[in-house]
Amino acid sequence: MPKRDRYALGLKIEQQALDFFELIMMGRAKTGPGKILILKKADLKLQMIQLFVRLAKDIKVLPVKRYIELEEKLLELGKMIGGWLKFLAPPDDKRTSD
Repeated sequence: MPKRDRYALGLKIEQQALDFFELIMMGRAKTGPGKILILKKADLKLQMIQLFVRLAKDIKVLPVKRYIELEEKLLELGKMIGGWLKFLAPPDDKRTSD
């Protein structure tokens, strides 16, 4: 893969990560139903980051060892957002274990 394309992929991942953190900060500050919408956007942004990181690994721009480290951190972030969204879900939307 040409250096220019590798650089462009790196920039794309970086921009997605910055957008993700911006959404998280907005989610912290927001209240009400808008908070859930922002966090869902952050979750989607995180999925896009995971996709681009996986692509970087697949085209051998990112070493496998570094990919594994990043993927673990991205999965942990996903769990955190999922928990946050579950906590914020209205009582009628929460599933019971009955």
